[in-house]
Amino acid sequence: LSSEVSPEIGEYARFSTTAANAFVQPQVATYLDRLKSGLAGLGLTAPVFMFLSNGGLCTLDLARRFPIRLVESGPAGGAVFAAQLARALGEEAILAFDMGGTTAKVCLIDKGMPRRSPSFEMAREHMHRQGSGLPARIPVIDLVEIGAGGGSLARVDGQRRLQVGPESAGSDPGPASYARGGTQPAVTDANLQLGRLSPGDFDGS
Repeated sequence: LSSEVSPEIGEYARFSTTAANAFVQPQVATYLDRLKSGLAGLGLTAPVFMFLSNGGLCTLDLARRFPIRLVESGPAGGAVFAAQLARALGEEAILAFDMGGTTAKVCLIDKGMPRRSPSFEMAREHMHRQGSGLPARIPVIDLVEIGAGGGSLARVDGQRRLQVGPESAGSDPGPASYARGGTQPAVTDANLQLGRLSPGDFDGS
């Protein structure tokens, strides 16, 4: 129910948040059940918590009911770690950078804390331009995102300009240096050739 998922005014954002929650709920529930069963099989008796998009934690039961709250939990974890690091170093303000396979995200850590936002825009298009996605009324750590990651493909366009993304090699076949059948150069391949990555980590280098 939208009154449980997003009990706020603004019907469009409330509906899109609830619809997205319902869409991912079966997949997340299956994953969490497998996770819980696997951990129990290993003899783990401690409680298990999931990371939330706002940098907090929740139980597996809450994550099963409201999986939409996990949507940006990965980058949120990086921002929380960066904030902890900033406090340990005595830095008032730093920029945290997180590059994944398809996107890169930046978060401002101000006075030792990441900035937060009451909403998030999902499934952005057109190079992740603001306003091109669906609104989600969930508290998140405020991140600036662009459609360029380690798997983003590079090409030369008709005007002989270098273009990167938004197409991505994905995890299969992945960048050419993964030696899994990928033939188009990606950002990861460029970083490998520039010596920024260790050749020993790549089978096809």
